[in-house]
Amino acid sequence: MADQLTLAPLIRAGTKIAPRGPGKSERHFLDFVINGSSLWEKIGKRNDTVSILCAEYVPAQTIKALNRLLLTEPTEIPNNRRCVFICSECGDLGCGAVTALITRKGDSIVWEEFGFENNYEPEIRWAGYENVGPFAFDAKEYEQTLREGLERLKGMRV
Repeated sequence: MADQLTLAPLIRAGTKIAPRGPGKSERHFLDFVINGSSLWEKIGKRNDTVSILCAEYVPAQTIKALNRLLLTEPTEIPNNRRCVFICSECGDLGCGAVTALITRKGDSIVWEEFGFENNYEPEIRWAGYENVGPFAFDAKEYEQTLREGLERLKGMRV
């Protein structure tokens, strides 16, 4: 039986430390909910990341990131790994990202081998991700869910 992927809107609350000082930007994004459980709560929140489906990020970059999850765009990191959660401030891989090996196996799209990495260190941090996945989604439902998510994201843009 296939795992079920849905998308749920979330807000990463913003804060101001001082009137003109640093703070955290509010972000509106779609969480990956797998079999009824928030993947952001499980692995994204602890690194202060947001999903690649973030309303405040450049639409063209979001489309590229989505296409990477759909396996129609080449990966930006080695070993066929793809970003799932990215820096909540800038979306840059250099700040670190939660990634996964995402492959097609027959009629399924499989997410496995979750870890945390960036684009300037060769190692992937696996600690804390050992019990996440693998998840196998029906490929047609997966594609439909992600494409609908992109449309929902357009309505979230501020």
